[in-house]
This record gives sequence, structure tokens and C-alpha cells, in this order.
Amino acid sequence: MDTSSEIKTWSDSIINYWKNKGIELEEGVEEFKIAEAEEILGIQFPATFKELYKAANGFKANDWNEHMVSIWPIERMLDEHSHKRYENFVGFSDYLINSHVYGFLKDRPGVFKYYDLLDPGMPEKIADTFPEAIDLINTNSELLY
Repeated sequence: MDTSSEIKTWSDSIINYWKNKGIELEEGVEEFKIAEAEEILGIQFPATFKELYKAANGFKANDWNEHMVSIWPIERMLDEHSHKRYENFVGFSDYLINSHVYGFLKDRPGVFKYYDLLDPGMPEKIADTFPEAIDLINTNSELLY
């Protein structure tokens, strides 16, 4: 079978898209590091999140896309959550240096946006799945704002 005709994984497609946009990415993280983060954060990440993060651990050095959205490495997720501004929310991305944060709720499926980390209101759901959220980020959907 010709391997060049094989369909790439979802994470390969996303990584290639980001690289073609000139975004610098962190090297992928080992599965045990993701498991450690899950334990510390008190959350079980979706399989698609783990797939992507094993291939690329977020954007390098707080890089962002052309719409000023950054995808965080695991280390930043842990650091941001350590402030415990909203215990039930685990962010993985932000717009305009934390103006809006995108992430997961520990007790509900989906991906949510959170506007004010200093005044814990209820995050608003923007996507049912992690891949849908990444697509919203890559296409600069109005749902992000």
C-alpha cells in the first residue's frame, strides 16, 4: 500500500495547518505527563486533546495565531489553574493575553469560553468537542468572542 495516500490523523492535520501559518510549536509531551496534569487538575482530558498534545504541547513561547489566540502548553495550563480563579474551569487557550480563556469544565462535557477570570461567572459553552473548538480557533469563529 502506498503510504503517501494514507489519511493523516486529526492531530497531524492541525499541526500542519499551524506550521503552515508560521506558528512555532512545543515538542509533544509524553503520555505520563498528561496523566500527571490530569491528576493535578482533577480532570480527564478528551482522547483528542491527548492525541494532539502528544504530538505538539501547545504553541511555543506564548506564540499566537493571526487572530491573537494562543494554545497553551501543559505547563501553562497548570500554572494558570494554580491561581484557582475558578476551580471548576481548566483553560488550554486564550485570546489577547487572557482577555478570553478557552477550556474545559470539570463537571460538564464540551469546551467553554470564560471572559473574566477575576470574577467567576459561568463559562459559556462554545463547542461539544475539542476538535470543534480547535476548528473555531483556526477559523476565527464569532463564537469565540
